[in-house]
Formats: sequence, structure tokens, C-alpha cells
Amino acid sequence: MITIKNLSKSILGEPLFEEVSFTLHKGDKVGLVGPNGSGKSTLLKIVLGEVESDGGKILIENERIGYLSQDLSKYADPDFLKLSGGQKTKFVLNKILDSNPTVLLLDEPTNHLDWRGLGWLEEVVREFKGAVLIVSHDRRLLDNSVNKIIEIDAVNHKFNEYSGGYTEYAMEKERKLAIWEEDYKHQQREKRRMELWLALKRQEAHVHPDPAKGKKIRAMEKRMQREIFDQEIKKPRNQKKITLDLKGETASGKLILRVKDIIKNFPDKRLLWKVGFELRGQERVLLVGDNGSGKTTLLKIITGEATPDSGEIKIGEKVRFGYFSQEHENLDPNKTVIDEFLSADRLITTKSTRAILGSFRFGEQNAFKKVSSLSLGERVRLIFAKLT
Repeated sequence: MITIKNLSKSILGEPLFEEVSFTLHKGDKVGLVGPNGSGKSTLLKIVLGEVESDGGKILIENERIGYLSQDLSKYADPDFLKLSGGQKTKFVLNKILDSNPTVLLLDEPTNHLDWRGLGWLEEVVREFKGAVLIVSHDRRLLDNSVNKIIEIDAVNHKFNEYSGGYTEYAMEKERKLAIWEEDYKHQQREKRRMELWLALKRQEAHVHPDPAKGKKIRAMEKRMQREIFDQEIKKPRNQKKITLDLKGETASGKLILRVKDIIKNFPDKRLLWKVGFELRGQERVLLVGDNGSGKTTLLKIITGEATPDSGEIKIGEKVRFGYFSQEHENLDPNKTVIDEFLSADRLITTKSTRAILGSFRFGEQNAFKKVSSLSLGERVRLIFAKLT
């Protein structure tokens, strides 16, 4: 059993969560959800002792913890020269399971898994005899594997618990949000009514001083403090959806990419064999295949980061690639968000830079965060900001 009591943590003076508590019992299968940067991975690292909390206690009673990090690069194993992202996830998780843990902490375990890998992971979680705490945005995994959702509330900096999987959580959250919004509006109406009453009575008392009026004013001030300020309901915050503008201007028949007879082998495996296709105009193409079948290798060959054994890659005239790599190796961890954004090949004003980053939820403080301190979701947003 793992018990968290009155745990608090702030980053750069901004609270992630304050005096939160919950218990992870044997057999619990719990999904931990919340916005990017709300402290989900930080919580796991506090439980592991890798990060210090600002207050509170964590009690771990006779448990062996197995931890899968979302950053697979931390696992220094020579066999990683050879594996795809999904294969790395399965390789590391199998090694963790071989150590016979009694508790599993899984941080975004579905990132690189194909559909077969997702099914395998769901089965692992369901059949595991101990407790499991999963940080994930994957609705299917949470619906099929967990019996409880813990949400980090980024507005109130607390934890909310929900029974069931993601679908039940989403429905109950929507119901509670509607109640929250109505309670907030009601309190604001009462606050405004009291403020107007006080303004009027203070004006009357100034013109015609009266001890009785003064007593009523003080009574209303106390009531306002008790009913409004001491029980303040924070304004619900609905995050706006991020919109991407990646249209470009391309003629329908223009050659974008031609791949011809690409062959790529590794010492112990034939990976790609005479692969060929064309991409023209504004075509949208989905590249699918099992983990380890060569999808990422093919992209790296197209972008020039890898060399085929034979074959030809032809890029259309004036074509510029934007490349989103699955392990985000094209981000410099030592730069700030704004410096990394400006490192892209563009001419852009400081005002436009702040506007674009702001639309991707990198506000005044987050724009100066180090890339290394960003959560996985925040890094994804930064890459897409650069692509636009």
C-alpha cells in the first residue's frame, strides 16, 4: 500500500498541487490524468524519491516499485541500438516485470505502441496482481484497464477521484463542471449585489452619519467575508483548443516525394526491401506497420538522417520538410522554450513569437522554461509550434 498525505509541490513559485491525499491499495488500477504540465510525472518521481515535495508525507509499506519512465533514453542498454520506439517500451516493461514488483508506476506507456502492443499492455495491467498507477491520455487503455481515475485539477491544485474508466470520468466531470459553473455565477451575482449595497450605504453614511447604519455596514462586510471571500469559488477554466495552420500552397499534381526501390538491412534483420511510392500535391498518407517494421527508419531515410543500402529518394523542387520525431531528439534540452522556437529557420518578430507561443499555451512564464523541464505533452506542443 502507498499512502500520500497532504502532499504539496510548486515549480518556479507556481503550485502544481496543494495538500493532496490518496491511497493506492493492492489490486487498485488507477489512471492519473490532467493537463500537460500539471504535475503527473512529478508526482510519480516524488513517490520514487527522485524529486522532493514541498510538504506532506508518502508512506510505502512493504512494496517493490516497478517504474516505466516516458523518457526511454534513460535506459542505457546496448540492445537499444536495434529497437523501435514500441519495441523499447515492451523491452523495458518486460525487464521491470521480471524483477517481480508489487506496484507498477507507468508514465505514458502507450506513446510508441502499435495496436498489438496496446492490447498486450492492457492485458499486462489487467492481470497484474498488485497496484498500478498509470499516467496516460489514452482513453482506450484507461477504459479497458483501470477501475479509478485520479484527476489533477490545475485550477484548484487538488486531486479529484472518480470511479470507473475514462468514459465514466469524462461524463461525471462534465456534470460537475456544469454545477461548478452555476455555483460560480451564483456567487458572483451575490458578490456584486453585496458590493452595490455596501457602496450605497457607505455613501448614505458619509452624507448622514448614523451609528445604526455603521453597524449594518460592518455586519454586511463580515457576511461578505464569510460567504464570499472565505468560500471563494474559482472561475472554471476551459482550455481553448489549439488550432494548427499547416496548409501551405501546393499544386495538386506537384511531386512532393518519390521513394524508389529502398533497401535497408541490419546485420541480423532485413528491414526494408525495394520500398517505393510517390507523394504528390496535398495528399495525406498514413504509414502503418508493426513495431520494428521500419516506419521510423524510412522517415529518417527520407529526411536524410539515415542512409539506405540502395535505392533513391527524390524530393520535389522547393519542398521543405517539417519533421516530428517520436523521441523528440530534434529539441535542445538546454534551451528555453522561446529560444528553441526561434531556432527554426524563419524570419519572425518578437511580438509574433510571443503570440504563437501563447496560442500553444506557453504564456509569460512557460516561454522561459528550459526544454528539459517540460512535460512530454508540452514538448509535443513546442514541436507543433515550430512546425507552424
